[in-house]
Amino acid sequence: MEEALHRDEVALKVRELLAETLHRDVAGISLDDRLEDLGVASIDLITLVFELEDAFGRTLEDEDIAGLTTVGSVVDFLVAGGAGGVDD
Repeated sequence: MEEALHRDEVALKVRELLAETLHRDVAGISLDDRLEDLGVASIDLITLVFELEDAFGRTLEDEDIAGLTTVGSVVDFLVAGGAGGVDD
């Protein structure tokens, strides 16, 4: 059975990964920020997706990623279980 993710922990990790990927200060990234406004380019998004999948054991499919527009939407998606769920 998959371990539930706590929103605060996920939010911090997502913000840390974004900060690392974008070479920014984590304090300057909020849940309301749009990924586009943060300057997330397609190559950054690919890197971020791999990092998120590794960190949370969730699978992010292309169609899911397209709907993730803010930092908060990424967090909510991961907390909800992502697309990967418990297929094993």
